[in-house]
Amino acid sequence: MPKQLEMLDKAAEEAASIRETLPETEPQPERTAVQPAREVLPGLTPRQDVFAGVVLGAAIGDAMGHPVEFINSVAQIRSKYGPEGVTKFELYWDRDGKRFAPYTDDTQMAECVARALLESGTLDLDAAMQLMAKKFISWSIDPQGGHRGPGNACLNGCEALRNGVHWSKAGGATAGGCGSVMRAYPFGLFFANQPPLAETWAVAHSKLTHRDPIALAASAAMAAGVALLVRGETVTHTTSEMVAAACRYSPATAAMMAQAIGEARAGVGPEVTLDRLRAWAAHEAIAAAVYILERHPDDPRAAILEGANTPGDSDSIATLAGALVGARAGARGLPPEWVRDVERADELLALSLQIRSF
Repeated sequence: MPKQLEMLDKAAEEAASIRETLPETEPQPERTAVQPAREVLPGLTPRQDVFAGVVLGAAIGDAMGHPVEFINSVAQIRSKYGPEGVTKFELYWDRDGKRFAPYTDDTQMAECVARALLESGTLDLDAAMQLMAKKFISWSIDPQGGHRGPGNACLNGCEALRNGVHWSKAGGATAGGCGSVMRAYPFGLFFANQPPLAETWAVAHSKLTHRDPIALAASAAMAAGVALLVRGETVTHTTSEMVAAACRYSPATAAMMAQAIGEARAGVGPEVTLDRLRAWAAHEAIAAAVYILERHPDDPRAAILEGANTPGDSDSIATLAGALVGARAGARGLPPEWVRDVERADELLALSLQIRSF
C-alpha cells in the first residue's frame, strides 16, 4: 500500500523534528488572580471536578512525558531514571522563585482550543474555527510560555492560515501526525451533552493543521471518548464508541484501536503494545490512549506513568491518557503533588471552571 506508507513516512518526518529546549530565563507567563488549585479542589461540584480532572490530567500527562520524548527504548528510560523509569516529575524549571513541571506545545494548543470555544460562545462552527485560527496563528508566533518545539504540520498549518487559506483547507492533506488529536479533548467538555457534536467539531478543528483521515479519525475518537466519560458512561461502552467514531473517517485507525483494546483485555503488556504504538502518527496515538484507558480506567497515576514510560511520543500519549482517565477520576482523584507542581495549575483549573457544555 504505497499511499499508506508514504503517509506514515510523512507523519514520522513531522514528529522527528527535534523539539527546542526552553531555557530557564524564558519570560514568565502572565499572572492571573486565581486561587491555588489545592485550595479550590475540595469545593468543586461533581461536574466541575470532572472537567478539571480532564484539563489537569492532560497537562500533568504532558509534563510527565516531556523529558522522556525522543528516548528510543524503555531500557534507556530506565537507565536514566531508575528501574521503574519515570515515577514522578523529572523535569522542573525555576522561574521568579517558583518551581514547576513544564508541559509542552500539546497543552499550549489545547488551551488555544478551549479559549477559542469559550470566547466564541456560539454553535456557529465556521465562526468558532475562524477564531481558533487566529489563536493558532498567535500561538505559532508568540506562544504562552515560549516555544516548546511544535511539530512541523502545526506550524505549516498556521503559516497557511496566516496567508489567508481557509481553515478547512489549511492543514496538509497528508498530515497525519498526532498534532491535532493531542488538543482535541476540550471538545468533549464543551459538547459533553452532545457527543456527536464533539466528534464533528473535533474533526473540523483538525483540518486547520492536519487533514489526513487518520488525524480526523483520532480527533473524532478522542473528543467522543471524553464526552462519554464525562457523562458517566462505562469504559467498555466508551471505547466501543470511540472505535465507531474513528471508523467513520478511517477504518484503518479503528482497526488499530480495536487491536489495542483487545490486547489490553487479553493482558498483553505495554512492553509489547506501546513499543509498537509509538504515537508519532495520529492513529497510533489514539490506539495507545484506549489501550491505557482499558488497563487503568480508575488509576490516574498508573495511566499517566504508563503513557510517559514509552519509547515514542511520550508526552502526547500521557496527555491523552491523562485526559481520559481524568474524566473518570476527577481532579480530586489526581495525585495532589502532581496537581500542585504542574505548570500553571491554577490558571488551567480556572479555565476548566469556565467551561459550560452546549
